[in-house]
Amino acid sequence: MKVYEVIEKIKEWHQPYIEQEKTRDIYLCGDPQTECRGVAVTCACTLEVMHKAVEKGINLIISHEGITYNYEKKYQRDEFKNETLLEKLNYAKEHDLVVWRDHDHMHGTFLREENRRLRHDMIFYGTMKELGWEEYLTGDELKPLLFKVPEMSAREFGQQLIKAWNLNGLRIVGDLDGRVSTVYIVEHVIAGKFDDYDLGKIDMAEDIDAFIPLEIVDYTLTSYVRDAAYLGKNKIIYEMGHFNAEELGMKYLARVLPEVLGMDVEFIQSGDTFNYLIRE
Repeated sequence: MKVYEVIEKIKEWHQPYIEQEKTRDIYLCGDPQTECRGVAVTCACTLEVMHKAVEKGINLIISHEGITYNYEKKYQRDEFKNETLLEKLNYAKEHDLVVWRDHDHMHGTFLREENRRLRHDMIFYGTMKELGWEEYLTGDELKPLLFKVPEMSAREFGQQLIKAWNLNGLRIVGDLDGRVSTVYIVEHVIAGKFDDYDLGKIDMAEDIDAFIPLEIVDYTLTSYVRDAAYLGKNKIIYEMGHFNAEELGMKYLARVLPEVLGMDVEFIQSGDTFNYLIRE
C-alpha cells in the first residue's frame, strides 16, 4: 500500500469531517507515492522519534504537531537557513521517511455558527479512554474535559498523572495538601487576545479542584489558583506542557488504527519535554 492510500484510509475513518480551505493536516516531508513499510504514531515528531522509527523499519510517521519549529511557510518556499531543521529534513530524506500531520482531523469539526460538534475530539476522547475515566465524565462526551474522579489526595492524584502520561514530573501551582475530586482538562490558557476565554475558565474554577492545562500563562488562571489556595480553597494546577498533555490522545489513535488500516501501528512516545532540576 502506498503512503497516500494509508492517509486516505485515516481521513475516511475521521469522517464526518468538513475539510477546511486552510488545514494543518498536510505532508510535512517525504513522497506520498512511497510504498508504506510501516506506520508510527506520535504527538510531536522530533528527530529522536524519526531515529526510533527508522530503527523499527518504519517509513510513515503520523504526527499531531509540526516538525519545522514554525518555519513551515518558509520551509515550503525553501527560504530558511536553520541548520538543525536542515539536518532533520535531510535525515528524513536519506531514510525515505514521510511525515503527515493529523491535527485538525484529530480535533474534529466544530461548527461555530451552530455551536455543535460533528464528532468526537479524538485527542481528548482518546485521553479519557487511555485513563479509563469514561465513568467519571461529567462534561460533553464529544469533547471530554470535565470529570469527577474518586476523591484522593492531591499528591496521590499527581503521582497517578505522572504514571499515566509517563512523565519525569509535574509543575505544581496551588495546594498539594488538598483533595482532588473534580478535574478540568483546561486546554489552552494563553491570554492575550484570548483574555475573555481565560476569564470564562476562571468563572468555572470555583467548582473545580484540579486543572490540567495544555499550556498556561501566569497572569490569569495561575494567579487565581495561587490566591485561592492561599485563602485555603482546594485548588491545584498540574502543569505538564502542551505536547505532553496531548500524547495520550495519539497513543489511543495508535491503538485503534490497526483495525482501520489492516496493519500494525507503532506508538512512539515523543518523551517528556521537560526534565527537572530540584533545589538542593
